[in-house]
Amino acid sequence: MEKLKKFFGEVKSEARKTTWPNREELLASTGVVLFILGVSAVYLFLVDLFFSGTLGALLQRF
Repeated sequence: MEKLKKFFGEVKSEARKTTWPNREELLASTGVVLFILGVSAVYLFLVDLFFSGTLGALLQRF
């Protein structure tokens, strides 16, 4: 029980050291995440389109 008390005490202590981003940092980080998400979505769409077209062409031949 004492170890559990110590653990939660340390968690509380570490939580106090947490610094949260301000509004500008949060918006900039969100923009970066959305940009990377968009680029990844387009890339995966193109790869899927390529492979589905290739597989479709192969299946029609055989």
